[in-house]
Amino acid sequence: MLRLLSLEALFVITPDSSPNHTRMYSEFEPKPSIMNWLLTVRRPSLLPKACAGILLCPVLTVAAFAACTPPPRLKADLQDKPSAETYADLGAWFGNQKQFGCAADAYSSAAKLQPNSASYQYLWGLSLYSAGQTTEAEEPLQAAARLNPSDVRPLLALGAVLDHVKQTAAAEADWRAALAIDPDSETALDALSQDLIDDDDYEGVITLLGKSGEARVRSPLQSLNLGVAYANLARLNEASTALREGLNTTPDSLPLARELALVLKLLSRNSEAYAVLDLALQHHPGDLDTELLYCRMLVSGHSENAPPLLHKVLLAHPDNAEALYLSSVLESEDGDFTHAREHLERSVDLNPNDAKAQMALGNVLAKFQDLHGAKEHFEKAIALGVPDPEVHYDLAKVLQSLGEGEQAQEELRTYQQLNKAQADRTEAAGKALVGDEALAAGDAVKAAALYRAALASNPDEPYLSYKLSQALDKTNDLAGERAALQRAIELDPKLAEAQNQMGYLSARSGDAIAAEAYFHAAIQASPSYVSAWINLAATLASEAKWQDATAAVDHALAIDPSNAEARDLEQAILAAQPKQ
Repeated sequence: MLRLLSLEALFVITPDSSPNHTRMYSEFEPKPSIMNWLLTVRRPSLLPKACAGILLCPVLTVAAFAACTPPPRLKADLQDKPSAETYADLGAWFGNQKQFGCAADAYSSAAKLQPNSASYQYLWGLSLYSAGQTTEAEEPLQAAARLNPSDVRPLLALGAVLDHVKQTAAAEADWRAALAIDPDSETALDALSQDLIDDDDYEGVITLLGKSGEARVRSPLQSLNLGVAYANLARLNEASTALREGLNTTPDSLPLARELALVLKLLSRNSEAYAVLDLALQHHPGDLDTELLYCRMLVSGHSENAPPLLHKVLLAHPDNAEALYLSSVLESEDGDFTHAREHLERSVDLNPNDAKAQMALGNVLAKFQDLHGAKEHFEKAIALGVPDPEVHYDLAKVLQSLGEGEQAQEELRTYQQLNKAQADRTEAAGKALVGDEALAAGDAVKAAALYRAALASNPDEPYLSYKLSQALDKTNDLAGERAALQRAIELDPKLAEAQNQMGYLSARSGDAIAAEAYFHAAIQASPSYVSAWINLAATLASEAKWQDATAAVDHALAIDPSNAEARDLEQAILAAQPKQ
């Protein structure tokens, strides 16, 4: 339910000029999955600083290069005629030797001799960045971008520099500026989508990467980020489609395979999830993270394939805490509590912060009547935030046996409350999934009934209220839609889609002031939410706030330069303003 406000006018759309396709080669790593089952990225630390200012860096003599040892030919050329071109040749030579600090020194000398050379400034900055001198790289790269605004390369390098020093907002501006020059830049699309994921701006990711009918083939990271964005907005079918498309293009991508398997598991498509992981392990035999993910899924699904895979993993990794824990689960199910205890004690020694292993050890110790040990590990599991309500029930039984009746009753009450809440959430999720299918099939009345039933079980889930508003919109129940949206916003003021739709309804009813407030709230929650920016621009224009309206539509076009609605609105605002 994506609503756009517009002004009625004659529109003239200027075709975009052909982009200059340029790519800066660098590596970007994927964000961990929404289930926190992918690896965390660690960035390299900065190396010692070089001279920081363009105007403060002196031209270096041959003696200054002593530690870098230039080749005899270039050394002779520098002694004979120390020109900018010779220093640039030296920088290129050091770069080819991967001596990036030496290359940076040479290019800084070239830039000093020819300060208006965008190329020398860019190569200086890029060499500094490659040498790990990230902060120092920013100034020459900015100079290069100013000197040659049509060159995408300094903007790509600047974005990488600013991301590295955690200036994400500034980095995003440079990625967007790069995309304005080259809309198909894989580096910029990768990095900008990663920044948006890190900002939890999932609508922004979908705006950037999820346009239907695009001829562009997404990179593996783009497919991963698009899938993660859809999944975090509870759009699991679209997430699986995006991830599947990415995996079809890059079948050996482990991050894509693992994320797709997780989404398929959430959709209860277990056999498909297993098939994805089988294929991933054919491409990457013995990959521990993928094997552990597969083991978790097989154990939770009570698959007969779990024991042989776990046995294989433990043979290769006998001290892996997760594999030891999963083995104990199977052993406990088979009644083999002796081996389960042995494996759990080793697992907890290796990783004492694993709440589920602490809980499992408490249960096994209770089987051996080690009540004080069981109590200790149950309490550790609760302190670590284990999500399973059963831990409170198990602790209550142990406390009762230890004669601590009052505390046992308190744990039992906690168990009953948490168990009911968990059951309600599970029931609601199932009904909502069927409701999604009904809405996709065009049966909005059935979808609304299912969403209401889901809300009866889980009334405090904001996305359920928003889904209900979508169904009610299709049935033209305006009052019901508004009430559902208000409830969604009450539960989660950062639910950008609900804020945007409330703004749309307010604008249509003539309440421009309320509409502005809702659109601003949507933008604050999701700064790259193009539809909200367009709607805000149209609302401001309807109030003749021309300067603010122009700024809003300009912001929308900065996010998505090819957006037809934004371009049409830009022309409409220009045409509607009073002639000076």
